[in-house]
This record gives sequence, structure tokens and C-alpha cells, in this order.
Amino acid sequence: MAYDDPFADLEPEAPKKPKPKRAGRKGKFDRPLEISRREVYKATGTGGSVMHGRQYQLTTRLPPEVVDQIRAWAADLGMTQQDLQRYCFYRGLQSLEEGERPEFEEVVVRKRLKPPE
Repeated sequence: MAYDDPFADLEPEAPKKPKPKRAGRKGKFDRPLEISRREVYKATGTGGSVMHGRQYQLTTRLPPEVVDQIRAWAADLGMTQQDLQRYCFYRGLQSLEEGERPEFEEVVVRKRLKPPE
């Protein structure tokens, strides 16, 4: 039994040329500006947070046991975790305005530099 190759009549395609790469951001300008994001934020007041409607989105890092408490309280009260977090922020700010001050420990972290090789 002979095997007929269905692709025997086809000619191989010529390799396609790769698309030219676009110039990077610094390649667009003759003299790129050396301005940090922090300087842009200070000058314009933008870029620090993301706006959602009329509210800023902020990232807060909390210990797992606090997150568990927030989840449990939100479920018990029948509200979203975000609404409960906002409530806690408002109450905390109210306490600060009433004169309560948080106790905290200042931690100084120093990075060890590696000697040049």
C-alpha cells in the first residue's frame, strides 16, 4: 500500500520578516527627562492612588487574624468587608480627633551593603 503525501505539491513558504521593534520610551526624545514618579506626584498630585468613583483605592497590609475578624464581623453584620473596613477607618479617625493617640514602636531597618566584587 503506497502512501500519498497530500502536501507534496505545495511549495515551502518564504520566511516572514520580523516586525521592526518600536523605540522605547527614552528613544522617543532627544533628551529624556530624568524625573522620578515621586516628583511627578508632588508636582501634580496624581499617580498616588487609583480613583474609583469618588473614592481612592488604598492598599493596607493587615495580619491574618485581623482579616479573619473583619470577615467574621462583616458576615455577622450582613455587610461587605469593604464597608466594614471603611467604618473602622472612620471610627479610628474619629478617635484621633477626640485626642486618642496610638501606641507604636519605631523600628529602624538598615540594609547591609555588599562590598563590590
